[in-house]
Amino acid sequence: MNLLVVDDFVEIRQMLTSMFSGMFDKTYEADDGNLAVELYKKYNPDWVLMDIKMDVMDGITATKLIKEFDQNAKVIIVTLYKDEETNTEAKKAGAFGLVSKDDLSKIGDMIFESIL
Repeated sequence: MNLLVVDDFVEIRQMLTSMFSGMFDKTYEADDGNLAVELYKKYNPDWVLMDIKMDVMDGITATKLIKEFDQNAKVIIVTLYKDEETNTEAKKAGAFGLVSKDDLSKIGDMIFESIL
């Protein structure tokens, strides 16, 4: 399995890559939604961990574009914004789920449960 990690902070990308390196054969990184869409189209990763607030293109827009390209894409929104509006926007965009950056352990649970 392959993973695409999208966040505008390199430290967050590196942390997520490190956390889940044992679950994935290959990990790709992007610092904005535009690059995320390009990398998704090029490498077709099994999972995408997507931040919301980024320059150039935000994560909700990038998720919509990825889902338009591949309706089976599995995008998990990873964010500090836990309000109902953000959750609704993520669902409308086609996200598989939404996880708070305060509780990253839920990411592994989501991926593992979907495999079973």
